[in-house]
Amino acid sequence: MTRLKHTPLLLALVGGLASAQDIELPELVYQEILVTGGADAVRSTAGSASFLDEDAIARFDQTDINELLTQVPGVYIRTEDGYGLRPNIGIRGATAERSQKITLMEDGILIAPAPYSAPAAYYVPNVNRMSAVEVFKGPSAIHYGPHTVGGAVNLVTTPLPSGREGQVSLSAGTDGYQKGRLVYGDSHEQFSYQVDLLNYSADGFKELDSGGDTGFERNDLNLKLGWQSRSGAPVAQSLTLKLGYADETSDETYLGLTDADFDINPDRRYLGSAADRFESEHTQAHLLHQANFFTGWQWVNKLYVNRFDRSWEKLDGFFASPASGGDYSANLSASSVFDRPEIFARPLALLRGEIDSSDRLSDRLDVTDNAREYGSQGVETEVQHELGVGSWQHDLTLGLRYHHDYVDRAHQPFGYRVQDGTLVFDGVTDRALKTDNRAETDAWALFVSDEIRRGPWKINVGLRAERIEGEVENRADGSRRSNTQDIVIPGAGVFYEWTESLGLLVGVNKGFSPSGPGAADSVDPEESINLEYGFRYQAGDLTLDAIGFFSDYDNLLGRCRVSDVGCEPGEEFNGGRVEIAGLELTGDLVWSLTDRLEVPVSLAYTYTESAFQSDFTSGFSQWGTVRAGDELTYTPDHQARLGIGLMALDWQLNLAVKYSGEMRDRPGRGEPTGRDRLSAYTTLDLSARYDLSSELSLQLVADNLTDERELVSRRPFGARPNAPRTVQLGVTYRF
Repeated sequence: MTRLKHTPLLLALVGGLASAQDIELPELVYQEILVTGGADAVRSTAGSASFLDEDAIARFDQTDINELLTQVPGVYIRTEDGYGLRPNIGIRGATAERSQKITLMEDGILIAPAPYSAPAAYYVPNVNRMSAVEVFKGPSAIHYGPHTVGGAVNLVTTPLPSGREGQVSLSAGTDGYQKGRLVYGDSHEQFSYQVDLLNYSADGFKELDSGGDTGFERNDLNLKLGWQSRSGAPVAQSLTLKLGYADETSDETYLGLTDADFDINPDRRYLGSAADRFESEHTQAHLLHQANFFTGWQWVNKLYVNRFDRSWEKLDGFFASPASGGDYSANLSASSVFDRPEIFARPLALLRGEIDSSDRLSDRLDVTDNAREYGSQGVETEVQHELGVGSWQHDLTLGLRYHHDYVDRAHQPFGYRVQDGTLVFDGVTDRALKTDNRAETDAWALFVSDEIRRGPWKINVGLRAERIEGEVENRADGSRRSNTQDIVIPGAGVFYEWTESLGLLVGVNKGFSPSGPGAADSVDPEESINLEYGFRYQAGDLTLDAIGFFSDYDNLLGRCRVSDVGCEPGEEFNGGRVEIAGLELTGDLVWSLTDRLEVPVSLAYTYTESAFQSDFTSGFSQWGTVRAGDELTYTPDHQARLGIGLMALDWQLNLAVKYSGEMRDRPGRGEPTGRDRLSAYTTLDLSARYDLSSELSLQLVADNLTDERELVSRRPFGARPNAPRTVQLGVTYRF
């Protein structure tokens, strides 16, 4: 068995910080939204968590959640499109592939399209309309399942106003970028409302061989209505209704480049991707109720419905000839072409538009519309109670959630010929569907937790139990498969305030990520034992956290996507035991140069090592042949973000230096070479803001200031770059 060589060093790190003062519950209307209790509560929690407030989002006018989360240690990002349209987020070694191993929430409500039946998050709320982002890791994440192997991310919407207020912001920049947002709300006696409109788009930075845009447009409309009981009412209550609609149209593709073409022009897009197009619509209705019935008792209820429909026409490869059987399993995938470009010279020439298609079926491009309909709905009720037992204070929580979700897949292939530098539809509309199925899941979750406080001690203990019943129907042959998973997930964390400035923490929890509905009997869910240990320090304007983590996976679960070769979308594979260990450092310091000028400095650093614990050969193309000791893919050893600012009363400058270390595209050991290697790179972002008045502000943002370009991913098909230098100018008016 291969052990991680730095584990003893990491186990030596133990700690946590903050004041042991009791944290009061937020006001009613805000309570159901901020599940951490806010930045101050994060500093004293008996577990790791990060809180990014509205200023952190506005500092660089973020629309890309990938870029925003570089401020949080222990979070890993795999870049795909350069705009963060389809984020790939992982936490503490859990795979970043389409954010499927983390729990995604909006205001504490599950928001991924189908978090149980198809957890790949093809929809994530637009971060630009959020007032905060919370990240939970370790024991603090078990309350928010189903995925607890890495952690959870909660996106917090703008709270209802206490009076009439509004904001208009407009931005424009390179590559046709433009963004407009209008927020307006008011309150009257017990009632309040808010309307939030967001539109942003770009022509794209990539260059299609046949010309045309490679960009996107997104729209977001949200209405929030609130009611509170009168002051002095015997039962203090609040009710919030959120209604939302979002859509996207983007000329996005899975198709990348060969290494040779990438070296010439990383922003090139082959002719073969000219027909690729993504369209989606998302609707949601969330009802949140909260009441204080007796002293120390609180009751929170959530009712939610989410719908997400998408159509993504994208190149999959080339059709098989009749001689090979003509079925889709014999098709030549785009991935195979990029793996062996020297063998598949003709298909590559067709992708580039260098030659025309012949009458042979194998010269015809397979552009498949991966059409899917997702739905999720559920109800959650939670009772919270504060009580004192002797000198111990207890905050008890008991909750129950019923959740149902589904995904309906109908993947329709279409054929295109290459002719005179363009793609020409072959007119065939009745090809058999590649995938025609429906998967659905019913899940019951019971969770109980107790936060115990006495003097310098704070102890969190929690237990989550789930029963997950899934079924998948293959409409092609009428077959059905079902499975049931029962799991109990315990966790505990301890925080000790050693001094007023220094505190220690340690925690352990069971990590769990369920297998999909109808999974084969041979497929196990993903399970791990997660340990964290470290310290937090605070003295004046300086805060410093050092948290070590160690995760022992009993089974790593791989899930097939349409971009993988030799497997059906949604098919799952066992990866066996894996160990992941690391260190997270977070630091913040504010220097006061004068009474009007400050220099804020922030640091987020992550060190990670990983190792498979056994030899195996997998049909999952992202693993292949694995030996004990091989490292995980897309998990850099080192990554860091350093932020430095200069702030006055009416202006501020901010510089962010971001480093992503070397990564692997395939499991392996030693120094990665050739196609397995993804180079380290460093980028610089700069923002400047000037307040003309208390109502009017101007902002200039330059991302990737030095125009550093690197090959950052080989998935889904071929080499992909990070985004180039972009510049945008914005104006905000508050009223």
